[in-house]
Amino acid sequence: MGSLQRYLSRNILWIVFAVFAIIGIATKQDASIFVSQGPHGYGKYIFWVLFLGFFGFTLYCNSKESFFKSIKRMGEMYWGWQVGLDLYIGLLLPLLIIYLQGGTLVFLIWLVPIIINANLFTLLYFALNYDTVVAHFML
Repeated sequence: MGSLQRYLSRNILWIVFAVFAIIGIATKQDASIFVSQGPHGYGKYIFWVLFLGFFGFTLYCNSKESFFKSIKRMGEMYWGWQVGLDLYIGLLLPLLIIYLQGGTLVFLIWLVPIIINANLFTLLYFALNYDTVVAHFML
């Protein structure tokens, strides 16, 4: 039981990521998750490439050092705090777009994973919902 608990504690962020990502993809009701059905369809492919590239780089970073130890070191530096604040202030715009496009319930569902995994989930949301977001903001 000790090794399972150690595995879970070391990989809790990946477990949270996997659960929310699977739910997000499984509950998608569009005809195609990876293909755009609307105008400016190339943007959907760009979001998927960005998401997959960032996901791969995040996995690589995870294999090289501990996320929590890195955050602790960053928390000891003023620039670490500045970068962290900048990240979360920067997430306000995508969260606003999610709220405007999906409403309160969708916003609340995506808020938790975005707070935990930040841009990894922002990119996933926009890749999954590209057509409806673009349609919502087209004049």
